[in-house]
Amino acid sequence: MNSDNREVDMTRQLNLRVEDEFAEKLERLSKKMGRPMAAVLEAIGTPAIEAAEADIEFEAEALAAWEEYELTGICDASATLDELFDQALVRAKAVAEKQRG
Repeated sequence: MNSDNREVDMTRQLNLRVEDEFAEKLERLSKKMGRPMAAVLEAIGTPAIEAAEADIEFEAEALAAWEEYELTGICDASATLDELFDQALVRAKAVAEKQRG
């Protein structure tokens, strides 16, 4: 188990090339938090990756809807669009909540 009481099945070593300034900031933050740099990077990176994935998914759904409209001239009712935006808002709030910890 890790410090978050989650089971860790497997870890993978990554060798990353980053700017010196980024590495120094990460090292300082790691020391302040008393956690390994990998744990800090994962804690910060996971919500950022999830947010980026949610943005990409939303953009793909919006583009598909636009293309369908362009091809058919048929658009969804405003209630359907409201539901799509509500779902996107729920996903965004969930990512924001994870970032706050």
